[in-house]
Amino acid sequence: MTGEKLKNIFAIGETVAVEFKRCSSGIEPDTYETVCSFLNRYGGDIFLGVEDNGEICGVPANAASDIIKNFISMINNPDILSPTFYLTPEILQYKGKTIIHIHIPVSSEVHSYKKSIYDRNNEADVKVTATGQIAAMYIRKQNVFTEQKVYPYVRDDELRFDMMPRLRQMAKNRHNEHPWNNMTDKEIIMSAKLYGEDKETGKRGYNLAAVMLLGTDLKKKAY
Repeated sequence: MTGEKLKNIFAIGETVAVEFKRCSSGIEPDTYETVCSFLNRYGGDIFLGVEDNGEICGVPANAASDIIKNFISMINNPDILSPTFYLTPEILQYKGKTIIHIHIPVSSEVHSYKKSIYDRNNEADVKVTATGQIAAMYIRKQNVFTEQKVYPYVRDDELRFDMMPRLRQMAKNRHNEHPWNNMTDKEIIMSAKLYGEDKETGKRGYNLAAVMLLGTDLKKKAY
């Protein structure tokens, strides 16, 4: 990455795909939230050693390698980031300061950090808890990577419809007049776009999001 490109990035500031982290005494936990949200959205670039306003503070030059080793160890720990992901940070020199650049591509999977799912909204990393939003993330991934893959042979008895009252209550807790309150289970499935048509074969069925959200553990592994 050229000095001119870095200059432009720091001048523009943080965006939906650019995040600055101070990292003066080590990597803060919210850095991994950003990694998770970038993987789940459109990818992006993290710069360690940069203030929120784009001012270069740098990281300790003699600690940069250890910072990278610790970062790689964390993102390869399934208890921290699940599923794990391979990233290769690089050490850069800019205006006499050491910074670390981490490029994060968009992932084909939905990731969680310490069992919480994060998404990128403008310049913020947002924890996603609503079932509909999580389902939408899986569907968005299908649009990009699997062309809304449908599994036409998944049967109703292979999905945990016993979870539907809980999902309905979660929606109600967020919004008392949520339309799911008065919908049947099948109507909620359709509303959440968990059932669709394979445009290549014309077959209809539950999609990958439905399997991931409602499938039994055995079926999740199978698909």
